[in-house]
Amino acid sequence: MLFFRRLRSQWRHERLLNALLVSGLLLAGQAQAALVNDMQSALRTCQTEFADDAGRRLVCFDKVAEQFAPSHVVAPILAPSQEALVKSVSADTGYLSRKWHLNSQDELHFTDLETHQLNYIVTSYSSNPNEVPVSPSRPNTQNRDLGHNDLHFQISLKTQLMNMSDWLPKNQWVQSARLWGAYTQQSFWQVYNEAQSRPMRDHNYSPELILSLGLNKPAEGGLWTAMPNMLNLGLMHESNGRSQPLSRSWNRFYLQGGWQLNEQYSLLVRPWWRIPENKSDDDNPDISKYMGYGDVTLHWDNEPHTLAASVTLRNNMRSDNKGYIRTDVQYKPFKNESVKFYAMLASGYGVSLLDYNQAQNMFGIGFAIGE
Repeated sequence: MLFFRRLRSQWRHERLLNALLVSGLLLAGQAQAALVNDMQSALRTCQTEFADDAGRRLVCFDKVAEQFAPSHVVAPILAPSQEALVKSVSADTGYLSRKWHLNSQDELHFTDLETHQLNYIVTSYSSNPNEVPVSPSRPNTQNRDLGHNDLHFQISLKTQLMNMSDWLPKNQWVQSARLWGAYTQQSFWQVYNEAQSRPMRDHNYSPELILSLGLNKPAEGGLWTAMPNMLNLGLMHESNGRSQPLSRSWNRFYLQGGWQLNEQYSLLVRPWWRIPENKSDDDNPDISKYMGYGDVTLHWDNEPHTLAASVTLRNNMRSDNKGYIRTDVQYKPFKNESVKFYAMLASGYGVSLLDYNQAQNMFGIGFAIGE
């Protein structure tokens, strides 16, 4: 849905820029011919440099439109001096800005579904399938006779519920505020386990409500340069939708800071607090002992955005040192901006919610959509 809207937006931007070109000629006459040529050059720069990335191309078109609005076309008559236009044509290409629209001017609608976490489908192998899942409050003695291989997939989408940027009081710290609704589902399908009629090993359902703040980080100097570029305040529910004794669930508040270290690297740090439950209702009272109290993700992508990788770490920060590490790699071999080859490697506790207290290694390879 967002892909088709981007096509419509690109067509609308190109019509706008053509209209600006005509108005520039009418308003400025022959004296503005050089400026119009520079505008055409800037448009060609956008189309060439961002030929494979519609989102960045539209941002570039917006910059040109702002630079060459009719009121600005007349301005050089009164003040002939101007800077090199190629320098003014830039796109906000950082991973955090692309994912969270930290620019308050980005226009989004409720129907514009975007990727949240990774969306993928892989053939996976688990070294230690959890055939008899248990927890302190949910004992279970039934052996599920699982195989080592799954068809594992994840669907994760978000949409803007409200742009609250206009509500912000004038300040030097916060430039944007957006309220997001997100939903993530992981599924583990024993499609290769013919002996057990190919059952679904587990589903994990996770709706979220997220307030995302884009911060005005100082460019240089002082301790304030260590402040994040983004802060997310989230409320998350996660459950597997099973009946007892296989039911697992928990609710969390989290605060996530995001640092755009440079064009290629970004860092996300997310501590969380589990919302307490009644002892009789708690399917997994010791889940924090295994899942810890937060996670850290380092993300990297190359400049043409054809290759990306991320590493996520968790640790319970206790003497028994129960942890989790996951590496994701995406590679885009073709000009299609969405579909990519994808590989993942995970090790530790919490590969799935039902497996929160059982360590295993899992490897998967397949395809991903988005980033």
